[in-house]
Amino acid sequence: MFIDEFEDIGAEVYKFAFEKDEAKKAELSGKFNSETLPRHLGYLEALLKENNGGKGYFVGDSLTWAGLGIANVYDLLGGTDAPFAKFPLLLALVKRVRENPKVAEYLKTRAQTPF
Repeated sequence: MFIDEFEDIGAEVYKFAFEKDEAKKAELSGKFNSETLPRHLGYLEALLKENNGGKGYFVGDSLTWAGLGIANVYDLLGGTDAPFAKFPLLLALVKRVRENPKVAEYLKTRAQTPF
């Protein structure tokens, strides 16, 4: 369920990220930012709230594949807090994941890529 949401977000990003027609790219990007992304992030934040009021993780009380997935979405969206501004619990989860010692070490040493 969680991973499907992350995959859906990525599929929508790729629709405009590689679009060559600038007008179409702007149209797709605008719709993504105003409609598609808020719908997905709102749904994910609601799911997060169901576990410990959103103060922990998506599943259980420790880092799982779902936590890594939302951190990946954060990076896919540019690695900035702005897309998560209306979703503070998701943003806090992303920060918890990125502060995990092993994840933090990986982020320091990984190769830089566009996505």
